[in-house]
Amino acid sequence: MKITMPKGAEFIIRSLENAGFEAYIVGGCVRDGILGRDPEDWDITTIAKPDEIKRIFSHTVDTGIEHGTVTVLVPPEEVERGIRSFEVTTYRIDGEYTDHRHPNAVSFTGSLEEDLARRDFTINAMAYHMERGIIDPFHGQEDLEKKIVRAVGKAKDRFAEDALRMMRGIRFSAQLDFSLDEEAYLGIESLKESLENVSKERIAVELWKLLASAHPDKVEMFFSTGLAPYITEDFPKIQESGIPKLLPFAPVEKIVRFGLFLRNVPDLARKILRDLKLDRESIEGGSHFAALFSEEEVESPYALRKRIARYGLKMVRDFYEMRLALLQQDEEELYSPLESDLLEAKRRTGEIIITKKQAESIVKERLLWITKVESEKNCVSLSELMLSGKDLISLGVSPGKRMGEILQLAFDRVLQEPKENEKEKLISYLQESGLLDS
Repeated sequence: MKITMPKGAEFIIRSLENAGFEAYIVGGCVRDGILGRDPEDWDITTIAKPDEIKRIFSHTVDTGIEHGTVTVLVPPEEVERGIRSFEVTTYRIDGEYTDHRHPNAVSFTGSLEEDLARRDFTINAMAYHMERGIIDPFHGQEDLEKKIVRAVGKAKDRFAEDALRMMRGIRFSAQLDFSLDEEAYLGIESLKESLENVSKERIAVELWKLLASAHPDKVEMFFSTGLAPYITEDFPKIQESGIPKLLPFAPVEKIVRFGLFLRNVPDLARKILRDLKLDRESIEGGSHFAALFSEEEVESPYALRKRIARYGLKMVRDFYEMRLALLQQDEEELYSPLESDLLEAKRRTGEIIITKKQAESIVKERLLWITKVESEKNCVSLSELMLSGKDLISLGVSPGKRMGEILQLAFDRVLQEPKENEKEKLISYLQESGLLDS
């Protein structure tokens, strides 16, 4: 097996070896190289100590010096694929993990195998050298062939050291479409409470990586293993409302994927995202996207333009595209659990219930309306209104609440009649309505 590494990684390994120090690429980049995937990072492990690494290379950064990690910046001529920085870490043995997240101390070792033994999963515990090939003492290649995520040594030991590894194991199973080893699964069930020791920011990163994967449906394992209550206090309610079907081909955007995931709990979406300490844009956007699934369908182009004015053109288009994709999946139910109560109420009152085919037709029509909004450049935000506050001041309106109300009325007029978005037409409309002096 030959793994083609970037020039910079080979340059670092050659430079270390020329100085008398053994070195390999290690971890996820080896795993991805074997699988034919494009690694996110290229990490290097070496017998050289941090101070020795820094003497060999002219440009370094002490990114994790206390754990033996130095970031090396390679010369411009060694940059390939845009990769210039590489983390280089000394072979080490981790001490006790009293906080279930980080070792209290590390000690350096002269053994590559001892360094690999401290890692989380066998598929991540491999090293590679251009001439010596793959070093695989824990049978990671075999587990790659079996498509299984298995811990190095005893799963409980690895999870007791670092509780985040429980989420990482499930996340790897989603990214690679692998099964989780039974011992690892039971280990998670046994130590699930220790996830409380992990920061919400780190938990959110793992949750997002899973939802962003090609198999987001594996999020179900967070519930079946019992991890859910330790992700956020309201997380189990997602399962109570019915874990929604997710779309592996949905845009890999937090707003869309979190919105799809939380669409059956729209009232809790904002709190769950806030408890995960996501950025403001993701919290607002994700909760709004989730809410769209529980809103009544708009019945006119005017109502659609109002929806766009509230949520934005992109979000509304993404919503209808995802809604259509869900409807077109054969196994997808037409109604979410949230809509079931409304459905039952309609049955009791004798209201017409649309078929799946009719629902698809409605969604396609709304997408055509959106296309028309775009092609005709309809005004769907106050900033696009051809009447401004300065115009109103020139007409004798003082800045303040009344001015805002007048502008909002003018905006609503344009949402109803897009061709009315001209200054003179809007002034005439406001005068005729008695809101401005003639």
